[in-house]
Amino acid sequence: MALCSSEVEGGEALETQSNNVPPEVWFALILKSFNAKTGEPARPAKDCTNRPLEIQDEQVAACVLPETPAPALPARPLDGEQDLEVIGIEEGKALVWVRTEYFEDGDALGPIAVAEYRKNGIAVRALGALRANPNRIRMRIEPMGEGTVLVVESMVCPPDDPAKCAKVVRLLPREGDRFVERPLLDAESGACLGAATFAMNRFEEIKREDGIVRRFELARTFKFEEGVVTVDEQVLIKDIDPQQPDAPPAIFRKAQIERTLRLDGDGLKTTEPLWERLMAEHGSVQVKPEKTDAPGGAPAEAKAG
Repeated sequence: MALCSSEVEGGEALETQSNNVPPEVWFALILKSFNAKTGEPARPAKDCTNRPLEIQDEQVAACVLPETPAPALPARPLDGEQDLEVIGIEEGKALVWVRTEYFEDGDALGPIAVAEYRKNGIAVRALGALRANPNRIRMRIEPMGEGTVLVVESMVCPPDDPAKCAKVVRLLPREGDRFVERPLLDAESGACLGAATFAMNRFEEIKREDGIVRRFELARTFKFEEGVVTVDEQVLIKDIDPQQPDAPPAIFRKAQIERTLRLDGDGLKTTEPLWERLMAEHGSVQVKPEKTDAPGGAPAEAKAG
């Protein structure tokens, strides 16, 4: 049964036969109380089943939302070029994201739907709320366990340095006919690891007390194979001596792990990310003394911390 639908009275809906549906039709179908004259939905915006876009589960919200959320930008009329994403996923179906809210960090929020083109109109088969960065966005559905998950890829660029963009992946599980926000949890302890949002590349530099610059570089890739979802993580740690600008960086450590993501009713469960572990172990600005068994307890050479 369709969650929401738009049909013509008798005959065929020509727009859906050609998959050329006007933006205002999508807005009216997927949003509750969309005003075609003003171009705005009722505020706060809700999906066509009258559900709010905000996370209703307080425990989930506490895990996935930042302590200091980015402020929302002023509301405005919706625009078909800026606020609508339609991506075909299989024969006769499409993912449709209507963006109704924008935030200072570059994210956008709005209903995400699986729409089915029918002879006499459109039917919404799955629905939820998606918050993600819309820059160069790509979306698809992948199998995960016994269900499926919405995979959202986009490029996130810092406002103060637009040249330093990074690919980010968001995972939004589908449960029945709803896309739902589920937190990332530690598989052993159940502790919150944050939102199911993954930076595919990342780097950070720390200047130690001895003047050496320690650079951390992360590279991630995802694999979706027959319902099994894994993320491969590689971290490279380099030491750079500013006193020797022509010398190549010294490789301090290289590490790699493959983590499995498992979905259950509580959330997406996995092991501790490699990046966080190595940052905790080797990200100190202090230079720790090397342990020694020398007679008399003579101090040893300083070693990286």
